[in-house]
Amino acid sequence: MRAARRHIAAITPVVIAALLLTGCTVRIIDPSADEARSPAPQEAGPTPRDETTPRATSSPGEGTEAAPPALSAPNAAERERLIAAATITMTCPSGPLDQDGAVVRVEGSCASLVIDIDAGVVIADDVDELLLRGSGTVVYAGTIGTATVSGSANEVYWTGPTPTLQDDGSANSLGRG
Repeated sequence: MRAARRHIAAITPVVIAALLLTGCTVRIIDPSADEARSPAPQEAGPTPRDETTPRATSSPGEGTEAAPPALSAPNAAERERLIAAATITMTCPSGPLDQDGAVVRVEGSCASLVIDIDAGVVIADDVDELLLRGSGTVVYAGTIGTATVSGSANEVYWTGPTPTLQDDGSANSLGRG
């Protein structure tokens, strides 16, 4: 009897810790909101940009419009690598994308893009309405009007303004760049 109590007493903290450490998270990233805050520590990853890289400058009298937002350097490089590795390249499909595990390049603007892919990648240009119902899928897009995500463990990145977002899934990461 004592051995059973000791066994239960030893396992109880482990079970409680496991329950407390599991859960659902949603992360919406807007880099422009972080400009006023101090920079966060960087994770190990790509090397910093070489300071000898030419930068665009404007002289008096030139237009003052800012360049359109772009993907972060690591995401831009990954997007280009995935475009080169695409297993399917197409114009905007009339039905849902459902090729699990595929790397799909959708060229041109789409009024509606429905993604039912698990463990895949979709690289799209501009999308008015994005519906992602798969799980473990990564989406890179230009601008998105509205995005609805109902799967889990997905990543959606865009370069334009923050779209109208609805996340009915779990553990999804949605953010600019």
